[in-house]
Amino acid sequence: MPFWNTSSEESTRERAPLPRPGEIIRLHSAGDFELGVYQATVHAVGLRRIFLESVTAVSPEIMSPVSSLPVRTPLILSFARADSLYQCETKIVGPVKSESLAVLRPRIVSRIQRRQFYRLPLQSPTTFRVRGDSGSTPPLAARLVNLSGGGALLASPKPIPGGLRVLVRVPTGKEGALLELETDALDCRVATQGAARIYLVRLRFLGPPQTTEEEREEIVAYIFEQQRVMLRNRRLLR
Repeated sequence: MPFWNTSSEESTRERAPLPRPGEIIRLHSAGDFELGVYQATVHAVGLRRIFLESVTAVSPEIMSPVSSLPVRTPLILSFARADSLYQCETKIVGPVKSESLAVLRPRIVSRIQRRQFYRLPLQSPTTFRVRGDSGSTPPLAARLVNLSGGGALLASPKPIPGGLRVLVRVPTGKEGALLELETDALDCRVATQGAARIYLVRLRFLGPPQTTEEEREEIVAYIFEQQRVMLRNRRLLR
């Protein structure tokens, strides 16, 4: 379930634009697949496929190498243009080589208008604590798999059942300063990463007074900064 609202007030669905040759895009997992976050360059846009090249991991801490994924693996493709963010669902449709990939040309592209609900894929080290009746647990190391103004997806070494309160550190502002926020754990499911077992926990940020509007804006500022970095990288590679 995405952390952005897809009602007509939050996003505009349109058949265009599609990513253009030479543009930088990001790929991350959809459905039950957790492959991490990848960046690629659009090589060509055909009638049925989009051909990508220079597919590289944004972070080495990925759950599955893209070359190991089978045909029909669902993906989320996102890209930035001007001041807008675009996102669409696609899937792998051709043989995967070491740094190239063919994905299905999407029928619908969504323009995210209220970007505080845009889900930013990332692989960011963090720590969390679970709050109970007798206090909080000691901090545990984990990773943030994605982040939005409404919540986050946490990759945890231990299961966190839905309904618990979790204190988690998230990056904020242009510099990515860490801020500890109180959240609700919505659900928890198992993912694998090598021989270790990893649990993916959906977290929802609480409203005021636990999370102030100023703190939420700082999270959005971090997401905006990552978008600007993506746009800057695209211009440098042109």
